[in-house]
Amino acid sequence: MDDVIQINLRGTEFLSSSPFVKDFLHTLVTKDSAIIRQNGQIYVDRNPFIFHHILDYYCGGEFHLPKNICPLQAQKEIEFWKIPPKDIPTCCYEVLYNENESQYTAIENLESDLKTQTKQSISPIVTGPQANNCVGRLRYMLLEAHLHPFSTWTGRIWICVLALITITSNITYLFNSDNHFRVPREGLQVLPGNYTFDMSLNDKELVFLRTTREPIKGALEIITNSVLLLDISLKFVITHQKLKFVLNVQNILEIATGIAAYLVFYYDVNLLSMMDGNNLNNFFIVVGVLQGLRVVRSLRLVESTPEMKILKLSLYKSWREFLLLLVVLTSFSLIFGSAIFWMELEEPDTFPNIFVSIWWGIITMTTVGYGDFYPKSSGGYLVAIIAAVFGLMLLAMPITILASNFNSFYNCYKYRKRHLLSK
Repeated sequence: MDDVIQINLRGTEFLSSSPFVKDFLHTLVTKDSAIIRQNGQIYVDRNPFIFHHILDYYCGGEFHLPKNICPLQAQKEIEFWKIPPKDIPTCCYEVLYNENESQYTAIENLESDLKTQTKQSISPIVTGPQANNCVGRLRYMLLEAHLHPFSTWTGRIWICVLALITITSNITYLFNSDNHFRVPREGLQVLPGNYTFDMSLNDKELVFLRTTREPIKGALEIITNSVLLLDISLKFVITHQKLKFVLNVQNILEIATGIAAYLVFYYDVNLLSMMDGNNLNNFFIVVGVLQGLRVVRSLRLVESTPEMKILKLSLYKSWREFLLLLVVLTSFSLIFGSAIFWMELEEPDTFPNIFVSIWWGIITMTTVGYGDFYPKSSGGYLVAIIAAVFGLMLLAMPITILASNFNSFYNCYKYRKRHLLSK
């Protein structure tokens, strides 16, 4: 019995002959986390519920957890008894980490250049023989500022400057679309039969044809666009995952936005030499789409926040429900659209074809209700009532699921934050 050590956890006694358990308990005694009593017992003020599983691990077996244990309690005990996470089998992983937390961790791992990955990848630059390399330290500082903008002063300044530049770019774009903030275009050529332009173009298109942006706003747009392109180029230079950076959809859109801004400016300046009455309508549409791309940059301001990650994860987890909503909405819009078309067959002024009635079904079920088409017969009223009520019930289900997922992930995030701060 000399080789057997007696352990007391809040009145529950355990016996073990494992030398690893003895060494670990004596380490706890030296750290004042355990007490040696007069009878030789080692008293540890910990919950005894899972200590049998702790002994299984230290006695050379595997570590397993009961299903009916609280994940938070299990995590605390595992941390106290110094059990490495890598030794926890996959069958017990769901006991420690519920589905929401594991998926929140998964989406963090999907984000490019996580903080842990970044530190590991640049540690040779910062702590190795090149520790005094200014370029390495600068790269590390910029990576920290980019990945965690609210944790350093450099990041806060960086994100504030980008926010100011992005907002200025968007405001300039909005002003350029208003006739009151544009100036008459000089040198507008008079073409033979120029009335054809007035006939083929509407008032909004004529504004862009006859006027141009103010020089100050044009210069401001070029400057802001250049700064934002410089920002995306700097992020590409400092990142260690360049292929992943290039394939990122957000980055692709930002690069396309930067190129489009220069193209729009060039087209606007050289519009007179490009005028062609046959293709002018399509030209304005293309230019308008290119200009509108810049609003995508606004997403960059919030993508680093945990709330945005939670929203992305909630949408990702709810994709099946939204796909089901799309399928069911399409099916019932066909049903209600077909029904109201035949109900209104004797009304010559409503629903000229079944495609319009399907459009009405979608608008009615989504509670938009433009009012451009509406029933006039008793049968049409009945179909409209059923479609509207069914649409309310149909939309409520995926929205509720999305809100529930967001709430679960947000609670998980708050726990993780408290857990990290407690360390």
